[in-house]
Amino acid sequence: MDLQTTCPQCKGNISPVDYFCPACGKKLKEKPLATTFSKQLWIYLVSFFLPPFGVWPAVKYLRQPDEKSKRIGWVAIFLTIISVLITIRLTIGFISSFNKSLNSQFDLYQGMGF
Repeated sequence: MDLQTTCPQCKGNISPVDYFCPACGKKLKEKPLATTFSKQLWIYLVSFFLPPFGVWPAVKYLRQPDEKSKRIGWVAIFLTIISVLITIRLTIGFISSFNKSLNSQFDLYQGMGF
């Protein structure tokens, strides 16, 4: 049973599954976001390797009505958080190592009478 409704702009017949009016092209509703493996992989890689940029697609997927999209959004958020924590940990380690190296060089120069 194909239910027909009318377009709010041109009053042409549209189907409930149409995203655009076939007569005038008016956008009727948003298309669902892709949940293919390649799209998921792209979102996950961006979330992990470019953490701030992973939040935008994650939020878009979290706003979708289906559970698969929401799960993709939550995984992207989780990967973003993990990536930020790893970055913070590595940065603290680098600064600590640099500080120790700098202090040892300073102690060496002081011992030489400079």
